[in-house]
Amino acid sequence: MDRHAFWTLIEQARQDAPTPAAMPALLANRLAAQDADTILRWCGYFSIYHALSYKSGVWAAAYIIHNGCSDDGFDYFRGWLIGQGQTCFLAALRDPDSLATHGLGAPLAEGEQMLAAGPNAWFARLGIEQDYPALHEAMKARAPGAADHAALMATLHYADDIDAPWDDDDVEARVPRLAARLG
Repeated sequence: MDRHAFWTLIEQARQDAPTPAAMPALLANRLAAQDADTILRWCGYFSIYHALSYKSGVWAAAYIIHNGCSDDGFDYFRGWLIGQGQTCFLAALRDPDSLATHGLGAPLAEGEQMLAAGPNAWFARLGIEQDYPALHEAMKARAPGAADHAALMATLHYADDIDAPWDDDDVEARVPRLAARLG
């Protein structure tokens, strides 16, 4: 499993899911058909992308889309963002306001189930109950390596102001097209 296969699995599940809400379960089922090591590497890539999208500008977009956004809500939003595929994900890091041109769907940009797709696949593959400590231990041994991480990082291009702070009074200025669309 490399970053290309990671995104390919997501894109195929997006295309084949009968509804956007059905996509995470379809993805988990397809992942569960892979061997356990492949699933762990997929989970590793998901964790990396999820962490790398923890940016103030992305949170501003989530805040506008949801009319407010808690810590948990931002975790779910980033899961949704990964579930939109590589093109949308990378575009949002370059310009969070690019989400103004993206179909947000209903429920509006909600991705809690995306956070569970990889773990659920691993548990199903092994035939075990949810055991997150065991999953995290197993992921340590199968995580993408330094070369994988460097190759992944080379594909990311953040907006210059991606980490600029904002508050309720100026959040619309951070993502004006998104605010105009949803305002």
